[in-house]
Amino acid sequence: MGDNRLGAIADDLATKGWTWQPDLMPEKLTRALREELIARDAAAALEAAGIGRQDAYQVDRSVRRTRITWFDGSTQAQKEFRAWTEALRIDLNRELMLGLFEMEVCFAVYPPGGFYDRHLDSFAGARNRVVSLVAYLNEDWDEARGGALAVWNEGACEEDAPTARIIPQPGGVVLMLSEAIPHEVEVTQETRYGLAGWWRVNQSGVGRIDPLS
Repeated sequence: MGDNRLGAIADDLATKGWTWQPDLMPEKLTRALREELIARDAAAALEAAGIGRQDAYQVDRSVRRTRITWFDGSTQAQKEFRAWTEALRIDLNRELMLGLFEMEVCFAVYPPGGFYDRHLDSFAGARNRVVSLVAYLNEDWDEARGGALAVWNEGACEEDAPTARIIPQPGGVVLMLSEAIPHEVEVTQETRYGLAGWWRVNQSGVGRIDPLS
């Protein structure tokens, strides 16, 4: 990644808390991840996604309608994605001193009619998710197919119009501050392929180790 691109990402995250970067992910990696996701979905390896974490976790199809499967590091495409995001993590830590530590990642398929209502990726102060990354894997996409990502700036009210609506173009990447930026996936008209990852910080302390999961 060139210094100009990295500088634009860092500036956006520092000033508004999110950034949209078309064609950021290498085409070869995008294609390999897409092929893996399509194969996993065809093999019924994905499950309905829920909302909340731990004891509060539930599947509520009135809020979120998508299928996911978590990365397990078992494929070459996943390993290459990990290497690509690791380089990005190091760059972001150097530019913004975020202390990003570990990333969790899942594939996501939104079937026709799929959506995800407005939400934050992490509760304020939880630090379990600090920076979110969303990458789009379809071969092509346009606004008529739906599934746009609506984004609000930090502190926006429920009744405020979105600050931006991002069309999920292949290889495009959204980065956002997980605790600050509300967003939603609008209803998609066609099957929409992508992945989502979240960096957290190392919360190890005296007598407690924050392990790599």
